[in-house]
Amino acid sequence: MIAVDRLLDTNFLISRWREGRNSPAAKWLRDNADLAIGLPWIVKGEFLRGAAVAGHQPGAVRTFLDRFPAIWPDNTTLDIYASQFARLRAANTLPGPHDLWIASTALQFDIPLVTRNTAQFTRIEGIRLESY
Repeated sequence: MIAVDRLLDTNFLISRWREGRNSPAAKWLRDNADLAIGLPWIVKGEFLRGAAVAGHQPGAVRTFLDRFPAIWPDNTTLDIYASQFARLRAANTLPGPHDLWIASTALQFDIPLVTRNTAQFTRIEGIRLESY
């Protein structure tokens, strides 16, 4: 795995894309320029899906995303996902399926997730969240 200090949630990328250099996300990136930033694979997928639906130019989208390495799942990620899913399902508190994959990646590597979607992620025990 590529060593990263923070993982970004999809809402972070959307903020940066839509609001540009003056967005809260852009400010966070400037303030944390010394950190290595990564994206769970599903965050890249969610962003690409939204950009395709919106009709954004694929080259511009790729350039935007390529500055952040993708963090891919492995067997440990799958085990964390499965155990978290079972626990949250039993408690009837499942977050969205993509959010659970994102959280599983953050938990596996004990990396804080930068998000504004705390309502979904606070259900997941042990996750470290950082707002922007």
